[in-house]
Formats: sequence, structure tokens, C-alpha cells
Amino acid sequence: MERLNIDKVAKLAHVSRSVVSRGLNNHPNVSEEARTRVMAIVNEYNYKPNYVARSLATQSTFQVGVLTSRIGEESLGNGYWTLLYLGIFEECIRQGYYVRLSFYSDSMKKELHDLILNEDHLDGVICLNEDVTAFTVNKFSDRRIPVVMVGHNPNYPEISSVDVDNYLGASKAIKYLTGLGHTKIGGIFGNQNVEEAEDRKMGYREALISAQIPYNEKYISIGDYSQHTGFHAMCHFLDDSPELTAVFCASDTLAMGAILALHERGIQVPAQFSVVGFDGLPISKYMIPPLTTIEQPVYGKGAKAAELLVKSIKGEVSKPLRVNLEPELVVRKSCAPPAQ
Repeated sequence: MERLNIDKVAKLAHVSRSVVSRGLNNHPNVSEEARTRVMAIVNEYNYKPNYVARSLATQSTFQVGVLTSRIGEESLGNGYWTLLYLGIFEECIRQGYYVRLSFYSDSMKKELHDLILNEDHLDGVICLNEDVTAFTVNKFSDRRIPVVMVGHNPNYPEISSVDVDNYLGASKAIKYLTGLGHTKIGGIFGNQNVEEAEDRKMGYREALISAQIPYNEKYISIGDYSQHTGFHAMCHFLDDSPELTAVFCASDTLAMGAILALHERGIQVPAQFSVVGFDGLPISKYMIPPLTTIEQPVYGKGAKAAELLVKSIKGEVSKPLRVNLEPELVVRKSCAPPAQ
């Protein structure tokens, strides 16, 4: 079949070249009759618009940047990030945008900073953590380029953001454990400078108080979301707080490390100790034992951020939005009533 360009589509549809361009981009200034003729030709010949021509016609690059800082070994190896990236990428593709993923660090030279966030090449940016948000806001402070954050941050009320209800998720985990009869429950959390980590700790604390169980700072460990932190925090609890019968881990990766520490000490999960995670990563159902966890829609969080960014690029968002997605408790086999 003949390969068309925009001029041939215009000729066959008996419209101007600009009408074809506006019709393909859902511009309101096109009659329904003209749009119908254009789309009939497009569908008949399976026409694919030329990317460069499309950009010139709309003054848009149809590219968005996804920016994150390099997080040790977890930048790509952690299942959470893989799901999040997939949600962002696939929604952007559905919306007709290409994605550029870049890892940022303070050690980069200024020239590389400028290359990563070249405003002439991007229609918008999604930021995945606080370090890159600060960098991006500073870079674009005097430019009208939309930015969306994954994760809420009170320092940037002018930027739209998407997250799960972290307070509610942690609260559900503790209510489940107290419902099983646990009263000595440890908590392993990520960096408290991030709102999501603070909310998970607050949900843990207030759920204990609601169950009339005293909150004990001795039962709290703060680190990052890695297996390494989970392992060493659990070892510390076993040495210093042997009365604990359960632990809430603020990520599934923390729970993996905690369960390994319990296994190496010869402590059976869940017969002797219960563990709850947070995230609901696909691998959590294949752990030994399968992990009870608070499942957040990680893929959905990425997709929602991408959707919100595209709407912002198109001018469909008039003010910053704060979107909260709801987490769900997934009960598997890593929890039981406390051993007698």
C-alpha cells in the first residue's frame, strides 16, 4: 500500500495541510466533517504522522523526562522501581509521548545537568524523589514546563503529585497484627525526611495507640528501603528487644532482609515471629513464606503521574493536584498469632 505523508493525506481528504495536523492532534478548531474525512484517509492507509513534522506543527517535542537519583544497587534492580517505570512508560506511549529516563547525582558536571534537563527537548518532567525535585524546580523556576512528582512533598505545594495513602497502609498493617494478638511490634522504616516514610511511621504509631498499646521508640529502626537495612535492623531487634513477636517493614525489600535474619537465627516465620511488608511487589508472593503485605498500586502510581503530566502539558490542569491512591492488605503466610 502507498506510503503517505501529510501532504498526500491533505490532498485525498480535500483539506489543507494545517487541517490535517490539527485534526490528528484533536485541535478544537477543526470542523467535524473535515476531521471525519481526515481520519477516514488515515485509517484506510494506516498513516503514521512523521514525528518531526508533528513537533513543528504543534510546537511540542512529544518527549517527557523522568528523573531520579541513583539509589545504590536499587536504581533498576528493585522491583518497585521497575513497576513504577513501566507504569510511566506505557501511559506516556498511550498518550503519544516518548520518555527519557535519566539518573541524577550531585557529582555530575554542570554540562551533564544541562543535557539531562534541556528544556528545548522536553514538554514536561516527572520527578521520582526529593533530590531531583529540588534540582528540577531550580532549573525550571522561570520556565513554563510542567513538573509532576511521584510522592508528596510539602516543600513544593505548587507542583502536582501522586502517591499512595501511606498512613492508611501502615495503619492497616498494625491493625491486622494487633487483631492477631500481637502487642510487641517492631517497625523498620525508611528515611524520615521523606513524607511517605513519616506517614508510614505515623500510621504505625497511631494504630498502636488506638489499640491501647504503648508506643515505644525502642522498637523503631530507621534506615533506607534496602534488604541490607532490613537484615541488620532485625538482628538488632533480636539482640536488644527479644520480647518482640512481630515487625512491620515499610517496604517488601526491608521484609526480605528481616526474614533472612530470622532464618539465620533459627526463628520460624510465622510460627515464632510474624512479618508484614509494604508495596506488594510481585516477588513477595514467592518468598518463603509468601509475604503478607500492604499492596500499593505501584504501576498505577506511575501511570497516574504520566496521565497528570500530559494533562498539565495540554493545559487541562489549572491548579496543582495532590492525588492519593488507596493501599490494600494482602494476607498470605508470614503472620500468625504470637507463640505462647
